[in-house]
Amino acid sequence: MMLITGKSRPGLRDLLTACTLALGLTSCSTMSEKECQFANWRDIGLTDGLAGKSLGLLNERRSDCAEANIQLDQKAYLKGREEGLKTYCQLGNAVHLGLRGEPYEGVCPAAIEPEFRRRYTIGRDVYHFRTEIDRLERRLASLEQQSRAQQLDFENRLGSKNRNEDYQRLYRKFQNEQDRIRYEQSETVRDLHWTEEQLHEAERVLRKLR
Repeated sequence: MMLITGKSRPGLRDLLTACTLALGLTSCSTMSEKECQFANWRDIGLTDGLAGKSLGLLNERRSDCAEANIQLDQKAYLKGREEGLKTYCQLGNAVHLGLRGEPYEGVCPAAIEPEFRRRYTIGRDVYHFRTEIDRLERRLASLEQQSRAQQLDFENRLGSKNRNEDYQRLYRKFQNEQDRIRYEQSETVRDLHWTEEQLHEAERVLRKLR
């Protein structure tokens, strides 16, 4: 569960990447007839285990290969997957998965599942708050650009020689837009400060965990 207080990056990833490249597999869950025909099912299971994939992916691979009239070697696949999961399900990996914002599909043994998920959630909370702060900061920058652009446009139109311009109407429209932007800036700053507080708390929990 995400932390809520006050107001209502050589490791596993390198190993997985190298294994995937070596096997020539893509990250999608489908297999071509050629891939099914020449598949090393133990290696495929190993790759899926290292990636923390659920058994649902095995069913998809089975279905894909059945269409090509090819039967997968489930025993070899499961043996490889189990080996991969031994690496994936190390408690030290849980936080890193969360910090990268990667999904966890509940594949670890029941004996460590609660603690793995707890550590994963701590990392995911930090990832979430960092991502949200980046978004809010980009929004503030965009609003500032909007304000400056409207100010420039207003000044240019005031300086034009178009005597048919209704300056009072133009000014009211300009003021309304500026008021709207200032209000949204205020709301965004408030959300940013709150999210920064949540990040500090989440990082404090993360430091205690490590």
